[in-house]
Amino acid sequence: MKGYGEILLGVVLVIVGIGILVVPQVDFFREALVTVILGVIPIIVLLVAAVFLMIGISDVKERGEEEIEMEAPEEAESEREGSE
Repeated sequence: MKGYGEILLGVVLVIVGIGILVVPQVDFFREALVTVILGVIPIIVLLVAAVFLMIGISDVKERGEEEIEMEAPEEAESEREGSE
């Protein structure tokens, strides 16, 4: 029943949120909401960009380490063949 309670609470909050936006007496709330949304969107975009940059740098770093590890055995084999 816990899952159904969370769904019910979510639906109630959505209805209340839509009701607050639709009711014309709450115009000051709409203006404040627009201001907050316009201020938060760039911050969210920057945070998402930072996450993707960190993931990309991590992937590039791992690929570089894998290439170094793959080259090390090849160099060791070529040195053994050269010494024989």
